[in-house]
Amino acid sequence: MFEGVRSKIRILERYVYLDNASSGPLPDPVVDAVKSFSEYWALSGEPWDEGIEALLEVKRLFSSFIGASHHNVAAFPGVTYGLGVILSSLKVRRGSNIVVGSHNFPTSIIMARALERAGVIGEVREADAIKGGFEVYEKLVDDNTSMVMVDYVGWLSGHVEDIRELADIAHSHGAILVTDAFHAIGVMPVDVKSLDVDVLITGSYKWLMSIHGAALAYIRGELLESMEPPIAGWMSIEDSVVKRMIRGEPEFERPLETSRIQLAEDASKLELGTQPLIAYVALREALKFLIEHEATLNYESHTWRLAEELAEELQNLGFTLYTPRERHSAIITFKHREPHKLAGELERRGVKVAARPQLIRVSPHFYNTREDVYKLLEALKKIKGEP
Repeated sequence: MFEGVRSKIRILERYVYLDNASSGPLPDPVVDAVKSFSEYWALSGEPWDEGIEALLEVKRLFSSFIGASHHNVAAFPGVTYGLGVILSSLKVRRGSNIVVGSHNFPTSIIMARALERAGVIGEVREADAIKGGFEVYEKLVDDNTSMVMVDYVGWLSGHVEDIRELADIAHSHGAILVTDAFHAIGVMPVDVKSLDVDVLITGSYKWLMSIHGAALAYIRGELLESMEPPIAGWMSIEDSVVKRMIRGEPEFERPLETSRIQLAEDASKLELGTQPLIAYVALREALKFLIEHEATLNYESHTWRLAEELAEELQNLGFTLYTPRERHSAIITFKHREPHKLAGELERRGVKVAARPQLIRVSPHFYNTREDVYKLLEALKKIKGEP
């Protein structure tokens, strides 16, 4: 299996690549799709139809990835943009509080605090479940909580949150659960129905192994129906050119209705305008690549075990883990006083990892091998032993 997969990921000819939590390497099918789309545009004009078809197929593929209907999936040019549209479209009770996870990527915390600053909500409560245990959510979520925003996997800690249990707590108080799954989708199996999440969002360029410019969000049906986006665009309406293409109608045979707004009945009502279609052409191939090689099905039997072995060996070498050994993901981080210096030295030795504040982050994917992990460990041993 590994030889066939790895031969399509050319960066592996130069590096041991263990930085998937920053950005995944591009497989050949993704690179070829981007080249083909660009070349066609250069020689024959914009391949609009292909781009729209790719966008629609990405929604279908992603839906099967997470156990949802494609009608509940919205596409955006990035996670931050998508989360902004979603939050601005929700009916949030004024004076209510939002509970956020302290291990979240900063985007969601900053957005919650922006809502607080604008007077949309009354308070942001930050929960540190790693230090305080899961009980911290039970203490902070109350009947005045309108929303709980917690990342599925901590971007620095690698901690896997108990999203299903958290959904139960949020729902018992009448709140919704929004989760950023950027560090889970593509490497871990994720099922939105069993997790009982209200909103789940992710992007294209980490574990999904594609380029920047695409993000996808699942919104639960009842919540989607209640959402009222304050801004709409030419792609948000029920009679958009994309909807016409789906129905087999000519796109521009008649003008778009502008005297009144009838929003789309599915999640595309949150999509404002033209998408970066090349990103969806790329993502379509990336999703096919991951599905073909059963990337998420190998998680517990392979990828997680690589991370577990790495964590154990790092401790044996005397490094202090930042990642908790219980409920960790495929992200393993350890403490270091000079992370950028160490990451640079590892790259010179042919191993790519990520430097983060006082941390080194290592993040294997399904295509990595035990040999990759041991090359990293050997490099660390040599660097540690040097004067």
